[in-house]
Amino acid sequence: MALKTKFRLAVQVLTPLHIGTGHVLQQDFDYVVRDGQTLRLHEERFLEWIAEKGERFARLTQGVPPGQIIGGEIRPDSPLVRYALPGAPQNTREIRECVKDGWDRPYIPGSSLKGALRTAILWWIWTEESFQLSRFQLGKDPRFAARSVEQEIFGHTPHADLLRALRLHDSYPAGKECLFLASVRCISKAARGGIPLALEAVQPGTKFLVEGHIDETAFRPWGSWENAGFLPSEKRGRLNWENIATAARAKARARLEQDFRWAEKVGINAKPWQELLQLLEKADHGEFQGFPLQMGFGTGWLGTTLGPALLTDPAFPSAVYERYGLGRVPRSSRKTPVQNFPASRRLARVGSVDQPLGWIWIVPKETP
Repeated sequence: MALKTKFRLAVQVLTPLHIGTGHVLQQDFDYVVRDGQTLRLHEERFLEWIAEKGERFARLTQGVPPGQIIGGEIRPDSPLVRYALPGAPQNTREIRECVKDGWDRPYIPGSSLKGALRTAILWWIWTEESFQLSRFQLGKDPRFAARSVEQEIFGHTPHADLLRALRLHDSYPAGKECLFLASVRCISKAARGGIPLALEAVQPGTKFLVEGHIDETAFRPWGSWENAGFLPSEKRGRLNWENIATAARAKARARLEQDFRWAEKVGINAKPWQELLQLLEKADHGEFQGFPLQMGFGTGWLGTTLGPALLTDPAFPSAVYERYGLGRVPRSSRKTPVQNFPASRRLARVGSVDQPLGWIWIVPKETP
């Protein structure tokens, strides 16, 4: 019996994908806009360029933003530019940076992908077992509200957690040319404009390769190396890729159907959600393999929690909605009615169509 099962995940980006670093780029300090392009400045080479100009020049330009100092010398192929993004920020001077390697190539962190898979598996078990909120004692801190749920489903300690066996590496990077500048707004029926955000994002159609393995030896008692199998077959079955695909498809369908209805209610083009649902239907009929998953920025409350499964729970209004203060309208004392929650979505403007963020398609394959 193999206790370490290797696999590869072929990942294709379906809608703009942003996995952030937490760093916000500032215009003229971190980037400049030239001829409809956003040019990311190379900090180290800029300092070398300043040093070459001499001490007097450095003193005269002290406190002046780098983009203003460089001025007309900046261009996409300049050594002072790390990379260029098509497009320019709209109505904002800030850009949220996405994760990249040391050569500015985007990649998918294994931890981010594992978190999205964990949520899908959790949702599937919750719905299959017909769990109810009344069964659990939710935590006071909203950041750890579902800890008791996760402990019962995955394991009561980090050492016993089922997902400890799932080991995912960071993906191989894609090229710089796969990056673009996404214009994002938070849209609701009451606020169609929303606050503009600019994101570094990975273009739809980009492909990544992720390697990993399922390691059952992670559950061996200390010093016991001669016994085979420390993961019960029921729990091991939850990590089979066929079962994970079933879980991810079911969760994606519930999410997409709800977002489709929301888009029609708000009055925006629902075609992007319709197309994703059509992909799901084709996969269900065996036309191609794999499953969809949403991850990264823009997944929202529905994507990072049990989402639709909670909204239909009788205890949701008191146990979750009121307790954790959900539905508050920003800069207002008003609240979204619980039946309309969540009222808004973050969408990326691609051409003339608003698209959801972070949808990818995964095709797993076990390897020797």
